[in-house]
Amino acid sequence: MPKFPPSTSNVATVNIRLGRARLGAVPRRPPRPYHHGDLPRALREGALALIEERGPMGFTLRELARRIGVSHAAPYRHYADKQALLTALAAEGAHRLADAVDAALTAAGPDHRARFLAAAHAYVRFAIDHPGYFQAMFSADTDPNDPAYVNGRERSLGLLYRYIADAQAAGYFGEGEALSYVIPVFAMHQGLAVLAMSGAFTPLGMTDIRAASDLAHGRLLDGLTRAPEAKGKLRTKA
Repeated sequence: MPKFPPSTSNVATVNIRLGRARLGAVPRRPPRPYHHGDLPRALREGALALIEERGPMGFTLRELARRIGVSHAAPYRHYADKQALLTALAAEGAHRLADAVDAALTAAGPDHRARFLAAAHAYVRFAIDHPGYFQAMFSADTDPNDPAYVNGRERSLGLLYRYIADAQAAGYFGEGEALSYVIPVFAMHQGLAVLAMSGAFTPLGMTDIRAASDLAHGRLLDGLTRAPEAKGKLRTKA
């Protein structure tokens, strides 16, 4: 009787099982770090980090998606394009800046000079501590007509207008349109913030940002305020 080779069915079964075992031993891919519920936050945080590294124009949404570990299409579920993302950051940053300045004004008390210097330092400090937000707020690639951004911008500028109006009512500033005071004050805030962010004061030996802010804004304030007379009244400087 002819001898047949041993059946290979058992061998095949074992191989299949081994194959399954091997496949089962392969570790599953870890879940993506950001699920749908917190993807917008992850995108904003990732974008802020990239802005600090490269500036608002130095990255693409594809690079951002790769950095936070999501598909290239994922960002578009929440932001139509990069401009929409930058604009959202600008709006959020404007409100955060307003919160910081408002808190500084409240903590400074009623003295107008103290309030002015505290608000100025809060502005500069915000730029240093949150460069991603600050750069997004003044990026040419944002939508200046976006309602959320307009609201945040008006809120932060509104604090400056209100402070100046209060100071004028108390006789601390001269009369005239508040805008004539807002423009130089805002320019000083912005210019000093940009210089501080770039480290421009270090070669001058100014490592204390608060001292640098108080010095610069104090000089500006001296030129904008009225000088007290001996009787305690206020008059406009000649």
